[in-house]
Amino acid sequence: MSAVPRSAKPIYRVDLFPPRSLSRRAARNIILIVAAFTTSMGLVFWSVGAWPVIGFLGVDVLLLSLAFHFSFRSARQEERIELRDGNLRVTRISVHGERQEFNFQPYWLRVILERGEDDQCALFLRTHGKSLEIAGFLGADEKADLAQKLETVLRHTRCNPADISVRAP
Repeated sequence: MSAVPRSAKPIYRVDLFPPRSLSRRAARNIILIVAAFTTSMGLVFWSVGAWPVIGFLGVDVLLLSLAFHFSFRSARQEERIELRDGNLRVTRISVHGERQEFNFQPYWLRVILERGEDDQCALFLRTHGKSLEIAGFLGADEKADLAQKLETVLRHTRCNPADISVRAP
C-alpha cells in the first residue's frame, strides 16, 4: 500500500471523543456543594461529641474528587478516522498522549457492527484477516450511526474513485 502524505486533504474525516455531559466547572461546583454539606454534617456530629465521623465524611469528598479526576482524564483520549485517496487511517491518541496509527486500503475494507446482549455492540474495521475495533467508548446508537456513515462513504469512493466530492459534515 502506498503511503499517502499527511498534507493531502481528506475525503472524509471524523474525530471521536468519549461523551461527557458534565463540565469541569459543574464537577467542581458539585464537589463544593458536597463538601459544604458534609462540613455542616460534620459540625453537627462534632457538637454531640462524635468527632471521628468528620474524617469519614472527608473521605467521601476525597473519593468523589478522585472519581471526577479520573473521569476527566479518560476524556482526553481521541480517535480520528481519515479517508484519503487510497488510504483509510485510524489514529488513536491515548489518555497519556501516546499515538497509534492504523492504515487500511479502503477498497477491501468492511465495516462490521456486531450487536450483543443488553444493547451492547462493537464496531470493527476488517480487511485481509486483520480486524480493528473502533469507537469503543461510544454508545450503541452512536456506533450504528458511525457505521452507516463510514459504509456510505466507502461505498461512494469504491464506486466513484475519481469523484472526491464526499466531505464530512
